[in-house]
Amino acid sequence: MAKSKTHKPCIGITKPERGDNFAYWAIKLAVTLCGGHPMKITTGMSWQDTDVQGLIIGGGADVFPAHYDQDAIEGAHYDQSRDEMEMYWARKARDRSIPTLAICRGAQVMNVASGGTLHQTLHKIYENVNYPDTVWGQAFFRKKVTLSEGSLIRRLIKTRETWVNSIHKQAIAEVGDDLTVTARESNGVVQAIEDPSKPFYIGVQFHPEFLTHRRRFRRLFERLVKEASIYGTA
Repeated sequence: MAKSKTHKPCIGITKPERGDNFAYWAIKLAVTLCGGHPMKITTGMSWQDTDVQGLIIGGGADVFPAHYDQDAIEGAHYDQSRDEMEMYWARKARDRSIPTLAICRGAQVMNVASGGTLHQTLHKIYENVNYPDTVWGQAFFRKKVTLSEGSLIRRLIKTRETWVNSIHKQAIAEVGDDLTVTARESNGVVQAIEDPSKPFYIGVQFHPEFLTHRRRFRRLFERLVKEASIYGTA
């Protein structure tokens, strides 16, 4: 039976079993406003059997370093059950060309799932990484990133440079197989990756769900939902 023209594509949103609710609700609102049907995916459900037409891998705890052949560091917080779930989904989405937007930790998961690595301590690698770590500091701090010419993210955001938020302590190091860096800060920190062979497989280090008051960032969610709708009717 043909699907109704009003059918909303189901967008799976990964999150921890507990916590990070504010970010989840911000993502859920963005998906809803852009015409998608958001659905939470956590380790407390049958997450391998979930049927989605699009995927958002959300932010949160650090990726366990053993996934990229490094040792755990003191003071880090890990969620290994969530690592397993999101690595599975990142690879499944890529193999099946499920439209995917990965945010902050999600971009790191996307990279590690493709064989890449992470920098666990930024100040040992880069200059000018004294980003705020308080709630209010993170809410208002902005930094400039440059988007690569010809990249999907630049075509969506429609500018060479833009200002983004900073709610991360780690970042992408060696880039995973067939992924391309498509945005960086002036100090070299990676702010976006994508697989140019896929219709929509993008990871961003910043949090666009907290920037949806600006149209350029809403376009990331709009395009995700559009591609998910196409994927769902293919």
